[in-house]
Amino acid sequence: MKQEDISKKFEGEWLLLFNEEIVDHSANVEDILKLAEKKFPADKFPDDEIKISKVISEKTFR
Repeated sequence: MKQEDISKKFEGEWLLLFNEEIVDHSANVEDILKLAEKKFPADKFPDDEIKISKVISEKTFR
């Protein structure tokens, strides 16, 4: 998926990424943190494969 498409589709949301692939998304960061703990327990997955990122809204810069 292109950067532009991601920005529009997930605008203002938190993304849970595993190996640079989007596996889930939510407007609530607490939900994403819970999902990360549930889907990717620390004892089974290296930290460098799991990322949480916020898609910034264009409105933020206006």
